[in-house]
Amino acid sequence: MTKNDLERLKAELWKRRQEVFERVRALEGDWQTLAEPEIEMGEMAQKAQLTELFESLDLQEQNQIDEINRALNRMAAGTYGICEECGKNIPVERLRALPATRYCVRCSLGQEND
Repeated sequence: MTKNDLERLKAELWKRRQEVFERVRALEGDWQTLAEPEIEMGEMAQKAQLTELFESLDLQEQNQIDEINRALNRMAAGTYGICEECGKNIPVERLRALPATRYCVRCSLGQEND
């Protein structure tokens, strides 16, 4: 992986991290809407369903932030792009598609390496 590749991937990770934070801010506004007083039972049922969805999205968003932060930490430590399972280099093409990935394709699929 070239230094240029690494810089592009780092910029992509920071961009994705910012996008996640922006989605979280938008969700916070939706949470405030859900907190408004209920008028009808149908609205209560809809709000309950939306609350469940927002709770799972919050967890997904947090997981994305955690994975991005781990990738940025690996960059700082010089271990970015190395599979955490087998220790082989992760192809740049895979890192471009999934910049926060920790595993090569084989290990992510649970296959043993030769």
